[in-house]
Amino acid sequence: MSKQTTITPRQRSAFWRAHHAACINLGLDSADEREEYRKRVMREETGKEHLAQLGRTDDFDKIMRRFAADSGDYDTACRFAVGDEARKAAMIRICCAQVMQLKGAPAGSTDAMDYLSGIVEQARVPCGRDMGDSSFWLDVAPESLMVLFQILDTYRRRLLRGLLDGRTARTFLGFDPSVRYELLPTGGVRIAYNAGAYADLSSSIRVNVVRPSQGSEVRA
Repeated sequence: MSKQTTITPRQRSAFWRAHHAACINLGLDSADEREEYRKRVMREETGKEHLAQLGRTDDFDKIMRRFAADSGDYDTACRFAVGDEARKAAMIRICCAQVMQLKGAPAGSTDAMDYLSGIVEQARVPCGRDMGDSSFWLDVAPESLMVLFQILDTYRRRLLRGLLDGRTARTFLGFDPSVRYELLPTGGVRIAYNAGAYADLSSSIRVNVVRPSQGSEVRA
């Protein structure tokens, strides 16, 4: 019995479409040539030859980046080249939104971008971008992105512990990107899933922090 691949059905479909486009661009006509190319790319990029061995994040990104480059689709290749960083940045944006929810800030509040800017400054993260499209993460090292998320998640957990009793809080301390927290007038918090909260936050967070070598300064 064959092993189940760790990539999703949607990723599997995208994999074969990208492989097909690359083969056409490289002039690989026979089935043997295409199969040899697929295995070679997988081996060179991930050290694996079977789809059942591929992870759905880094492995998938590396393969798709290579297929896109080999097919001449360099925009897509660049997108997959920063896939892991983009995922970390998305986690940061969502966690920042959840912190704002727990603090009672209205959806879309500019407090969110000010708060994130302050975290970037306090953590001494090199970041010189001033963008309105949430692309600050393109200027931040991957390990620093994880530090930013951990700082935000630690504060989120602390707020939850303060708003919920100990037993209830333990159930909800884990990070879940689909959760929305609603601070109640009574001081408690209502937790909802897949609520689509802060839909406009990802496009409103802006970071403008002078690099530490130049001195730290936040300009909202």
